[in-house]
Amino acid sequence: MTVYINGVAQTGGFLGVESTGTYSHPNGVAEQNAVVITPAQLGKYEQLVLDMSGLAQNTTVRTYIEVDGVNPRLADSAIYPGDFPTNAESVVIELTPGDRDMTITLQSAIAEGVAVDIEYFYVARRLV
Repeated sequence: MTVYINGVAQTGGFLGVESTGTYSHPNGVAEQNAVVITPAQLGKYEQLVLDMSGLAQNTTVRTYIEVDGVNPRLADSAIYPGDFPTNAESVVIELTPGDRDMTITLQSAIAEGVAVDIEYFYVARRLV
């Protein structure tokens, strides 16, 4: 059986694949897609970790899931850094197992002054 993660075929002794990337958070206050996960088949998506240490302003972190398979629905929302442990420099988001698209967005309360690069990673494992 071939397993697809983010559209890439995984073969052999596949147990899990780590996906990494950098999101460039723009200097502005509009809600922006930071990480979009589009599973090709049923999978267990582990926690998503975002390095928020470069942000200077309060930033709302939202998780949307296409519960009906089509329309993104708000599933969770929190404000960084206030809703997270004191001195936290990263945000950990619990991802939902399944084959539904998930989108993580960020929205600064006040413009950052410059674009900020945010590193992230998550691990996906097949369930079938």
